[in-house]
Amino acid sequence: MANARIIKRRVNSVQNIAKITNAMQLVSASKTKYSQKVATSSLPYIQSLLDSLETVANFADPKLHPFLSKDRPGSDMMIVISTNKGLCGSLNTNLFKKLMLWSKDHPNAAYVAVGQKAVTFLRNRGFNLLAGFTDWPEKTKMSDVLPLIDLIKNKYLAGEINNIDVLFTDFVNVLKQRSLIFKLLPLQDLQIQQLEAEFKNKNPKHAEHKKEEDGEKVRANYLLEPSPSSLLDFLLNYYLELSFYHLVLESLASEHSARMIAMKSASDNAKELVEVLKLDFNKSRQTMITNELLDISSAKMR
Repeated sequence: MANARIIKRRVNSVQNIAKITNAMQLVSASKTKYSQKVATSSLPYIQSLLDSLETVANFADPKLHPFLSKDRPGSDMMIVISTNKGLCGSLNTNLFKKLMLWSKDHPNAAYVAVGQKAVTFLRNRGFNLLAGFTDWPEKTKMSDVLPLIDLIKNKYLAGEINNIDVLFTDFVNVLKQRSLIFKLLPLQDLQIQQLEAEFKNKNPKHAEHKKEEDGEKVRANYLLEPSPSSLLDFLLNYYLELSFYHLVLESLASEHSARMIAMKSASDNAKELVEVLKLDFNKSRQTMITNELLDISSAKMR
């Protein structure tokens, strides 16, 4: 009877856990839908900004801007965007595996962590952690990422850093997220093409309307004020902020999606375990009843 009571308590415990994981799954599903919508809606704006940059670059020499200069002094920097909480499957594990591979090729790099998991990981392994950002709101806004952008821009312009990469989790779909490295600075054609490719994949209808104009036609149709170099500087700074903000939104959408899938798996496993425990409970009850009947029969025969 004691064994049956233990099994019954385990059944109740697993059922309570299943209720919690199911509730977390529903919450994450709602957050996933919102995060996906926000991340996707920023892409057309980025495309328009890329078009503006392409237009202004025809009037100013882009090589004169420090954000576009490749030969600069300083060390490498990696910005790691992780989660603050766990229970999101292998999302952070895959992220840190890619980080370890990158660190082998950049032994003297500096690091900036976004999320408590990244801060803990980098500190425990003795990496050169310059700053950690763990108190951003769940619905992150552009204003929330500006302190980090100001930090890395100041170090880049001061010559302390010559290359800045961002390690984040790209939201492919609800069932798939992948860890990617995005080169934030210096700005290169490759990274612009990467954003344009992402824009076309996730917004094919908007991408069809992209204007194709050569440099001479653009030069003839626009009058730039106050000056091309000033506009280029403004647009590059804004592009830096917006592109990084988009990576944060992609990471948030990936986090909620991964947590939703993890909680669904936990709920399904809990239900399967409850069925197994109930079967064991019934077997234990059956054994107990059989033993009692045998005792009664033996007593009568005596």
